[in-house]
Amino acid sequence: MTRRFGPDRTPTDRSQRAGAVASGLGRRLLALAVTLVAAVGALPIAAAHGGHVSVNGVHIQQWYALVPLLVGVAIAVGSAYLPRVLRPRYAGYALYGVLGGLAVAVLGGIAVVQLSPYEWLTAEPVIPRGLHEPLMLLLGGAIALGSVLVGQVRWPTRPRYAGLGVLLGLWVAYPGLGVVGIYTPTNPLGYAIVLALPVAVGYVLWRDARGVLGAIYADRTARRFGMAVGLLGIVFFLFSAGMATVVPDDGVGLSWSSGFVTTVPTLGPLVLWPSVEVWAPSIPFAGMVSIGTVVLLSVLGGLLGLNAAVFAHQWGTATGAGSPTTAGAVGLAAPQACCCCGPLLSQLAIVTLGPSAAAPIYLLFADPSSSIGSLFFVASVAILAGTLVYAAESTASTEPEQCVVPA
Repeated sequence: MTRRFGPDRTPTDRSQRAGAVASGLGRRLLALAVTLVAAVGALPIAAAHGGHVSVNGVHIQQWYALVPLLVGVAIAVGSAYLPRVLRPRYAGYALYGVLGGLAVAVLGGIAVVQLSPYEWLTAEPVIPRGLHEPLMLLLGGAIALGSVLVGQVRWPTRPRYAGLGVLLGLWVAYPGLGVVGIYTPTNPLGYAIVLALPVAVGYVLWRDARGVLGAIYADRTARRFGMAVGLLGIVFFLFSAGMATVVPDDGVGLSWSSGFVTTVPTLGPLVLWPSVEVWAPSIPFAGMVSIGTVVLLSVLGGLLGLNAAVFAHQWGTATGAGSPTTAGAVGLAAPQACCCCGPLLSQLAIVTLGPSAAAPIYLLFADPSSSIGSLFFVASVAILAGTLVYAAESTASTEPEQCVVPA
């Protein structure tokens, strides 16, 4: 019998070392995110900072929402370590604790966003608007060129990676094409970029993550967990991006006395899209959705859900704390947490610094023409898709290899 590994380098040892590295990195990233949120929440907060609403004469300040946010994060992180203290047959229930903690944290995050003041509407952004177009064109071109170069050097047999990178670069660069007179809100190129994104992401995952996708589809618990996390992500992005609200702005010339459902053209993502706008005063709830936002939310929510499903699947197949699968699950959780932090951190800046001081920071993420907002989106797509591909390759590399037995 021939062996491919020496006595000191078995497949299990290699996967354990790789898992330990991923676990350490994941724990450091999660600890950094939690520490940052906790530190911001612990800063002295003036009564005038942030926004507030009045319910039956009771004023609710924006910083109150930090309580469920921090409690939810604590529940989710604490539940992730429950398998270390629970009996093996009960360890799976910790997954429900993670989901419950995420749900509470999302409610707190939505409350932080909803109680945000509207002073940012008249604020000046950190980056002057006149520099946005050339900056986005430069950054988008750099992303596209870098994707081609890295793809040729690192993955010469997988041109699909370079293609996805070029598409993400075009997403960033498209608004900047106004510098050369190409950009218009109805240019077919803009529609092609938006509609091609889910196709490109789906193709990459089908080619390189098909195995792990099949595994989570067959795992009912992982599938349900992924769907729940994906829906939570979509709900959070809806409220953080201003596409849904339960605290409408009482601005000049605005009337919220009667409900309505209407169709209007809306700019973004990239181009004009037909959208449906609704206001239900009895709830109260105001929302807007377009074809473009459905594509955007489907990509982000789908990637978040798939990553969460892989997390749950590895959790379920783990044989104990510190095993390769458990370590990999911790490593998978960190990129998802980081991809959801941008809009929320901008709101936390409003809570701690005040609406006037933090409004320019918020505009970096809220302004549709912001180069930072576009970079946040394309980075989220690249990180989440790359994490799935890496998880598929790690799963394949840790499978036991068949021994060659001479006839």
